[in-house]
Amino acid sequence: MTPRIAPVSEPFTPEVAAILARLPAAWTPPFRLFTVLAREPDLLQRFLRGAVGYRPDSRLSLRQREVLLHRVTANCGCRYEWGMRVHFFQQAAGLTAAQVRASVQGGADDPAWEPADHVLLRLADALHDDCDIGDDLWRDLQAVFADEAILELLLLAGYYRTVAYIANGLRLPPEGGLCHPWPDAREAAT
Repeated sequence: MTPRIAPVSEPFTPEVAAILARLPAAWTPPFRLFTVLAREPDLLQRFLRGAVGYRPDSRLSLRQREVLLHRVTANCGCRYEWGMRVHFFQQAAGLTAAQVRASVQGGADDPAWEPADHVLLRLADALHDDCDIGDDLWRDLQAVFADEAILELLLLAGYYRTVAYIANGLRLPPEGGLCHPWPDAREAAT
């Protein structure tokens, strides 16, 4: 699969090289998402500034962030970003193979999920389906999260929906061996 807009390649302009040099070492060589956006360095810079998911002072645990983002990217059918998240964060977030499958194939009440995960999955589903949070879900979120953490969850969900728009719209191919394969319906039945 070839992206609809070709990525820039080395040698990068000094401006693009400086932006890409600030990425985590594990993200090199730079992913196609970044090298396509690097065609317009200002867009790449603005895009990277919006990445709230990697704040050292986050009010969310790594697991909470990844349960939400696995579901957000799965709901958007974004195989590119979902597969990257599984590759880079499944183990550190403590997600089982059944939970990874359920992020694509299951509901918020799938038995693979831990009880604490349900509110995050419901949030991802509500935002995807309605772009809103009903009063019952809001009360459930407030029972678990401080208001500031809820704001972070909303920003994360929105940011990664944007990532899905970009990756899906550009038809970005998987990043070599870095993208976990999308579960198919046969896997869900086993």
